[in-house]
Amino acid sequence: MLRRRRERRPPPARLPAYFTVAGVRLDEELERLRGLPVFAGGALAMRPELKVRRASRRPNRVGFAVPSEHRLQVTAYPGVRPGDVLETLLHELVHLHVGRAREAHAWHGRTFKATLARAMEEAYGVRDVGARSTLHGAYADAIERRRAKPQLELDLA
Repeated sequence: MLRRRRERRPPPARLPAYFTVAGVRLDEELERLRGLPVFAGGALAMRPELKVRRASRRPNRVGFAVPSEHRLQVTAYPGVRPGDVLETLLHELVHLHVGRAREAHAWHGRTFKATLARAMEEAYGVRDVGARSTLHGAYADAIERRRAKPQLELDLA
């Protein structure tokens, strides 16, 4: 018996509220981030499918990407900050762009970390963050500090 490959349907049209997490319109931010020079000529030329999961408490996985399906998910949870969702969205976009590298720590190795650092600087002006682990949070704190500075006119929300 031959199995037919399941056809991917286009994602349903969603209201803006679906994509709004911590005051950030993730769909609009996704579009802005796709245009960063770090992603030029890569997999993000085609818009990935974005899903927002709503959780009643902070999960241990705040987002994930599936490069083979060109989709990503960001989780909204009580107490999530704008910096948290911005970091998670960009982190998962880097996964779609880099994919699984042929190196040690294929998903979070040198290539991933270098690309993420460059993307964070291009997107949010954040640099020199000692993010040694694969856990989210180090860049989010830096983004939150940048957003708190009144002299900076950053429209990140």
